[in-house]
Amino acid sequence: MLEYITAGESHGQAIITVISGFPAGVRIKEEVINSELKRRRACAGRGPRMSLEKDKIEILSGLKNGKTLGAPITIQVRNQKNTLDFLPPITRVRPGHIDLAAAMKFLVPDGRIGAEQASARTTVGRVIAGSVAKSLLDYFAIKVFGYTTQIGSVQADHPTGRPVNWRTGRQTSFYTLDKNVIPEWKHLLSEAENDGDTLGGCFEVAGFNIPVGLGDHTHWQDRFDARLSQAIMAIPAVKAVEIGLGFGYADKPGSQVMDLFATHNNRPILNKYGGWKRMTNYAGGIEGGLTSGENIIVRAAVKPIPTLKRPLPTIDLRTKRPAKAQVESSDICAVPAASVIGEAVVAFEIARAFISRFPGRTIAEITTDFRTYQTHLKKKFG
Repeated sequence: MLEYITAGESHGQAIITVISGFPAGVRIKEEVINSELKRRRACAGRGPRMSLEKDKIEILSGLKNGKTLGAPITIQVRNQKNTLDFLPPITRVRPGHIDLAAAMKFLVPDGRIGAEQASARTTVGRVIAGSVAKSLLDYFAIKVFGYTTQIGSVQADHPTGRPVNWRTGRQTSFYTLDKNVIPEWKHLLSEAENDGDTLGGCFEVAGFNIPVGLGDHTHWQDRFDARLSQAIMAIPAVKAVEIGLGFGYADKPGSQVMDLFATHNNRPILNKYGGWKRMTNYAGGIEGGLTSGENIIVRAAVKPIPTLKRPLPTIDLRTKRPAKAQVESSDICAVPAASVIGEAVVAFEIARAFISRFPGRTIAEITTDFRTYQTHLKKKFG
């Protein structure tokens, strides 16, 4: 089973990622992982801390000469700002943050006990795991892209139904497919910064060349849409997730929202990996917990960051009296960064489901199993 865990505090010594169940023989390039971490760090809306951190990985185990050994992979990123032991307690808890709930959970008058792990800084580990997963997916031409679709009240033009170069979103600091919306977003961020406020928004992740039949329909926790939803919802500040048409299903009759099969000369049209092509993709590439062979589409809503430079009213944990919330280092808007994290966690879940369906200790075994499955698909359904 492909899994990963992360450890480390936002202002501690390092963020560490341990990946287990990864096959042997996969080439991992450090510069690619570092590039993904830079995308997470150097995007629009970030706070001053991002200019301090370098986010260079150190591979501690699981690789030899750049290839995986089939053993647990341990990767570390050292924090430049290693000040955990000297930071003051968070007693003037921030509304909307973990501070109060964590203080009560652990029975201490200090919200920092939860804030250090809940911080978006710790998502460095998830981006690392996703980057490693992409190295596996590359062998099968499976691609995953995350991009910003909304900041504040301003939505980007959506590419549904139109050809688009998905990589163009990485050429701007907002990671959007609609460059025309960038001036408006810049203006919104500037206003929010001047007002000491923060902004939320939405992002979307798309997966391409997805084989049919990944996931599980017999165990609720392994349904592919359930795994995706959990991975996206676990990103800090994400408060809503939808797959495909999502909430759009609610007000439409069934006759209008089912993905009919495309045909040519009265025969089904095959997609890249043997599934039958659909005329639409309302389901977002997942039906009954299994991938359908269509593109995976998942989107999320990100709330505004609760740490404000112009702090909100709160209650001090020590005095139990009204006070202004504590001000910590924070971003103005985390949506572009969240799109990078979303891309990473979706890539990992695809890789996890792929290895579960085509198990093997080496990339060669997995490739053989996958090709055999494709042969059977074409014989029976092609």
